[in-house]
Amino acid sequence: MNMVIRSRAPLRISLGGGGTDVSPYTEEYGGVALNAAINKYSWGSLDFTHDGKIHLHSYDYNQTLSLKNISALKYDGKLDLLKAVIKHMYNGKNGINLYLRTDVGPRSGLGGSASAFVAAIGLFNHIKGRRTMSPYEIAEFAYKLEREELKVPGGRQDQYATVFGGFNFMEFKGHDFVRVTPLKIKKDYLLELETNTILVRIVPRKMADDVLADQRKNVQTGKTLEAMHSTKELAYEMKDALLGGDLDAFGGLLHRAWEEKKKFSKLISNPEIDRLYSIARKNGAIGGKITGAGGGGHMIFYCKFNTEQKVKEALAKAGAIPVDFSFDFNGLQTWEVV
Repeated sequence: MNMVIRSRAPLRISLGGGGTDVSPYTEEYGGVALNAAINKYSWGSLDFTHDGKIHLHSYDYNQTLSLKNISALKYDGKLDLLKAVIKHMYNGKNGINLYLRTDVGPRSGLGGSASAFVAAIGLFNHIKGRRTMSPYEIAEFAYKLEREELKVPGGRQDQYATVFGGFNFMEFKGHDFVRVTPLKIKKDYLLELETNTILVRIVPRKMADDVLADQRKNVQTGKTLEAMHSTKELAYEMKDALLGGDLDAFGGLLHRAWEEKKKFSKLISNPEIDRLYSIARKNGAIGGKITGAGGGGHMIFYCKFNTEQKVKEALAKAGAIPVDFSFDFNGLQTWEVV
């Protein structure tokens, strides 16, 4: 086979409801998530060889593995993401070369692991012909591989955000119930939102496991239920503000949601994050938040019109790294190169 298959799956910024999509809250109360895909991607490439071997390449982790055949796939902490996808999606006789890289690297808080899973799944799904999986099936399969098979903690929003692309409001009710509602936001509102929103990379994020474990414990003890409920309600209000084009109100809701999210766990914020948030607010940001579980990675800020550059410069001077972005409305894409 000379055919090469490529894929890309967008990362996302989480806007509202994050944390309520994580068990046990979803099963007990139902969770929501408001998010938007951006033009930062996980990229995959797949081609076939005649040696029968499995060659895996990850540029993010600077790792390359060569395995004798599919039966040699063992989970050992080395490129397990790629191994899981191959294990469940490929039973051909040819060997394969599978490459994967992500624009922002690991532990970004932008849903990178989910987009990497989806980019890899998309490669094999592309060759299934008429039996290809639907977007819902791809997202759910990515969730089950990451969360259930590889035991990586987290919620469900990332997998659906990267498959669907665009702005989505998601509802989770436990027992695998997921409803994704694409938001038809007026173009003028989207352009204004993109103009006034900035994304910055901050201190490297530690593994999310500790944050999520502490969050789950606090939900089980009832310590943070009120904050979780408020976060969910604010996500509904944020959705309405976006659809109505009331973007300053959206920024204010973003600030309120960040204040509530910090109550989920003492590990979500830290003095450095608080310092950067204060600097952004003093220079024109109406509201902002961490884009993932917490502790580091990336932050977003919605700014008053014509202050976004001032906020960006102040944050850069304070040690954050501005990241240019735009919104992605295509979701998972796959194509062939001959």
